Amino acid sequence: MQELTKAQEDILKALWKIDDGAVSDILDQIPEPKPAYNTVATVVKVLEKKGYVDHKTYGKTNVYFPLISQDTYAKKLMKSTIGSFFNGSIKQMVSHFVKDKDINIHELESLKEMIEKEIKTQKK
Repeated sequence: MQELTKAQEDILKALWKIDDGAVSDILDQIPEPKPAYNTVATVVKVLEKKGYVDHKTYGKTNVYFPLISQDTYAKKLMKSTIGSFFNGSIKQMVSHFVKDKDINIHELESLKEMIEKEIKTQKK
């Protein structure tokens, strides 16, 4: 999976919101300050070359659609981050955020509940 720039990721997020659309539709999904139309068109073409986006042509209009889901992208990005920064260890990643107090008590309790539920599921 090729790494994306912030601009490319923002365009892909906008496309995920609408499932498919022309450059103008994608531009409508981007918050202010909006980039120029030509900038969005260029970024979409780069995403297409990288294999994240494809298009269908209707007359003179290209309608773009994502080739990767947001969930799949997030999983690949997290695996890459965990591998690069935490030696492939989810435990090290979570420990990092807990020790730095980046997770509040409510998030910790929620995580604990999710983990306990998953442990029960996997033991069955």
